[in-house]
Amino acid sequence: MSADNVGLEGQELIRAAAEAGYTVSERTLEVLRSQGLVPRPGRDGNRGRRPVWRYPLGAELQLISLLAWRERTKNPNVLSVLLWLNGFTIAPDAVRGAVTDWLTVTVQTLEHEVEAEAGRRDLDPVAQRGEVVTFIASGVAAKRGPSAVPRRVRVTAAERSTAVEQMLRLFAFGETVEATEQDAAVVEKVLGVSPGRRQRVNEAGPWLTGPALDLFDAAQVVALPKMVETMAQATDAELEAARPFVAGMFRILPLIARMIGAVFGNNHAGMAGLGQLDDQPDVAVMMVPMFVGMIRAGWQENLEEVVAALGPIPELADSLKRILEMSSKEIAHNLQGQPAEVQRSAQLLIDAALEGRLDESPRRLER
Repeated sequence: MSADNVGLEGQELIRAAAEAGYTVSERTLEVLRSQGLVPRPGRDGNRGRRPVWRYPLGAELQLISLLAWRERTKNPNVLSVLLWLNGFTIAPDAVRGAVTDWLTVTVQTLEHEVEAEAGRRDLDPVAQRGEVVTFIASGVAAKRGPSAVPRRVRVTAAERSTAVEQMLRLFAFGETVEATEQDAAVVEKVLGVSPGRRQRVNEAGPWLTGPALDLFDAAQVVALPKMVETMAQATDAELEAARPFVAGMFRILPLIARMIGAVFGNNHAGMAGLGQLDDQPDVAVMMVPMFVGMIRAGWQENLEEVVAALGPIPELADSLKRILEMSSKEIAHNLQGQPAEVQRSAQLLIDAALEGRLDESPRRLER
């Protein structure tokens, strides 16, 4: 640390957090430092005989961003990835280790569930694994409540159970599944994205095109066992290349989906599920090996086009926030002369913004 007293002392850092609405103690700060989630202070001379320690510039922004996310998760691996996506300095080794640890725990959790279900059914978890997975899928398909698979498109109970089993086998366990185009179409319905094949947003064509079985082929890149392998081999350069794609998809795509929902209605074009991505911190971790794998598979140019298309959306959202500061009379004046459909869409977006339905979850500081 320089002799210019640049940076904040510990108590100043704590006060900065308090001003942002978060309570943090010295002990909590120590824990966050030990987890690598807050930069360590450097010695900056003495105050009398006592040494002075200062945190680097920007540490307060990192702490506030971290505390916002800690309201959703306390998992240090997930938090490391979220901070990295927000542009804070998290070493590639730390990101790689965080994602690898998260994937390892996820694999272990799945295997424990297989063993537990086998025990409940008095089945052999190895010799009768197929039957065990079928029972697990049936339970997941029938589940109701906040943690259940959303029911956005109507399918029969049998179709839902079969689709969930196919997804588990493909993406969770990395198995080979014999499926037809019709099977894949049912999976799209269970995922809730099938309206994307017919519903449009303004003049744009349907976003979901091509054979439904392409989703099954994607398992070669994004199945859980494949992602474990991908992260074991991921280089620093690959992680850095994947970062803007993960950040764009995790932060901007959900905002677009929420805007579409506000204007056109719930799950228009099958986008409702995408609108909730940034409400699930673990999704960001899972996206890292997914996008590294996509880059390796030669999809980088396509991903760059998608992220470029998403680019103007944050500016649009900021413009909307500025509109909220206007009086209703001023807003009405500015919309005068616009087509009726434009006025309707603008008012629906304004109403959604006022109600907080467009907010990021949690709202995060930009660097």
